[in-house]
Order: sequence, then C-alpha cells, then structure tokens
Amino acid sequence: MTTVLAPVALPRRRPPGSDLGPVARALEPQSAADAVAWAAERFGDGLALVASFQDCVLIDVAVRVVPDLEVIFLDTQYHFPETLEYVEQVRRRYDLNLTVARPLVERDDRWRNDLDGCCAVRKVEPLDRALSTRTAWMSGLRRSESAARASTAVVERDARRGLVKVNPLVTWSDDDVAAYVAERQLPPHPLASQGFGSIGCWPCTRPLAPGEDARAGRWAGSSKTECGLHPA
Repeated sequence: MTTVLAPVALPRRRPPGSDLGPVARALEPQSAADAVAWAAERFGDGLALVASFQDCVLIDVAVRVVPDLEVIFLDTQYHFPETLEYVEQVRRRYDLNLTVARPLVERDDRWRNDLDGCCAVRKVEPLDRALSTRTAWMSGLRRSESAARASTAVVERDARRGLVKVNPLVTWSDDDVAAYVAERQLPPHPLASQGFGSIGCWPCTRPLAPGEDARAGRWAGSSKTECGLHPA
C-alpha cells in the first residue's frame, strides 16, 4: 500500500483517442469486464481504479481482469470508522495494489459552512494528485444513481484532468448490483445494513428515511448533490 503526499499541478496532456464516442457505443452493450479489459489493453500501467469503498463490486469485476490494477482510495480524514475497516477488509481479500491519497490540509470545520471547499481540498485535489501520472481512470458511476448521472457514457473524457474516464458499471441497476453481490458473495459495507444508501464522510452523510432516494442522505439540507470528482 502506498500513500500520495506531494502536491502536483494538473497535467497538461490529452490522452490518446480524440473521439471516444465510437468506443463508448461499442462498449455500451458489452459486459463490465469487457470495459475493464478494453481499458487495460488500451492504457496498460496508465490505468487506475478510483474506489469509494461503499461496496467492492467494481473492484471485484476489475481485479478479476487485471489482478495488479492500482486501486486509489481518497482518505478525506472524515470517513466513518466502518469505512476504514471495510477498506482494510477488501484490501486483504484481494491483496489489492492500494494507493491511499490524503489531503494536504489538517482536519478542520470547513464542512460546516463551505461544503464545496471541503470537497475540493479533501477529494478533488487529492485525486488530481493521485492521477497525475495516469492517462485513464475507472469509476463505479451508474446512471441509475441520480439524474445528474443519467447521461454518463461507458467511456468519456475527464476534461478537468485531461484523461480518459471509464465507467464499467454505468448501465447497471440496483438490482444488477444486488444480484452480483449475491452471486459473488461479496462483503457488504458495515453501514449498509444500518440504513445508509450512499456512504461518504460522516459529517455529511445520514441514514435514509423510508422511501428516500439512495443519495438523499448525502449533504442533506443543502443543494449539493455531487462532490466534484465527476464534473459534467
């Protein structure tokens, strides 16, 4: 396991392939494993997987294709203890090539009055740093998670970082995820059974009330719906 510490400037590069539309359309009906395999063949060591560890579905899919794939976890310093325990559990299960990216600031109360600024220094900047030597990255985004993600492509361009972004699970429904977890007997996040539908930092995450959308517990009481890692 490695830790990313040093600050970096955003890379000024454009990854291979100027038009990702044909690739995205070709991969749309294919399996998640096919998308991972395409990315691994296309980008090799330039590829990394960024995981929130809300579950380990994408990790399970990806490391079956690329066992030594680098997995990046953003330790914001405000994760639930259960999340950190789950990270270690999953790391051991798969013997992950895990990189932990931490913020360059100390713990503070910025989340009380500046949610966007808090995410910027604890998530966005550390991810910029962790991906500074990469040409492509994978995320677990799914269209069914929210309206903001409904048009996400299997392969798209991350304009902020100048990278290609691959979303192997983008077509999966909640039922697809549940079926895969059951089939593969994947360990659940400890908070999943306590009413948490989407699990982020403890100051900004609460359990769901009956009938609420899965992401309603994130930044509740504010207009914020995304952390900034996935700009449109």
